[in-house]
Amino acid sequence: MELIIVTGLSGAGRHSVLGALEDSGCTALDNVPARLLEPLIELEAKLRPGRERMAVGMDSRQEDFVRDFAPLLERLQDSSIPVQVVFVEAEDSVLLRRYSETRRPHHLALLGSAEEGIRRERELLAPIRAQATIILDTSQMSLADLRQRLASLLPDLPARDVTIRLISFGFKRGVPPDADVVLDARFLPNPFYVEALKPLTGQDAVVKEYLLESPDFREFLGRAEAWLRWSIPLVRQEGRAYHTLAIGCTGGQHRSVALVELLAERLQTEVKTLVVRHRELSR
Repeated sequence: MELIIVTGLSGAGRHSVLGALEDSGCTALDNVPARLLEPLIELEAKLRPGRERMAVGMDSRQEDFVRDFAPLLERLQDSSIPVQVVFVEAEDSVLLRRYSETRRPHHLALLGSAEEGIRRERELLAPIRAQATIILDTSQMSLADLRQRLASLLPDLPARDVTIRLISFGFKRGVPPDADVVLDARFLPNPFYVEALKPLTGQDAVVKEYLLESPDFREFLGRAEAWLRWSIPLVRQEGRAYHTLAIGCTGGQHRSVALVELLAERLQTEVKTLVVRHRELSR
């Protein structure tokens, strides 16, 4: 078992750090009281024997957090468990802006003053910051910057590749709301109007063969493949967990299905995690 404790100033991005660690394959839990951490580690080791990495979020909202943290960390370091403490912080002006945007009160604020709450929390957490193995200042970081910074600080993190989702759909039932990119294939030849192909789908070889006879269909397929090959490394660099390409035709039965099937065949050896879904065929 390896342990990463994520703590720091409220509003500095602790949740984002935990999310990035979870996307990298860590078991991630937030708001873990100090008194429960050791029993949790013991239980996790029994349930998942072998080398695992767990990330836990802890902060000053937990009662006696500061008092209990130092002896807890000392016990963990004396055990056989490797421990990293990630302290997340940001400049006061950035924290104030974030609190203003969310309109949430600081839990240590007096008379509703976020500025006072930030000052008190800095003072309260100063001993824990001094014990941190990694200090992350997120003032000027985007989420992609944060993920890249974590990867450089924790280079042995298990790298979880981006999941590419290819979805076929019919426009008559609406565009998938979770699509990042939508392509419209309604102008391509439609097997629906070929009597022998009408009851079939784009998963059938004879439908694919019919469509591949069309230069326009082949051009569409080639351009979609080229775009994916160009964009996937950039999406991966961004650190995103999922990227969804949706291709639609009128009914979501022939053209879009065939395009998704053929794209998946061409990309399956290069994309580690590829998910194919035919929305209308699954209804």
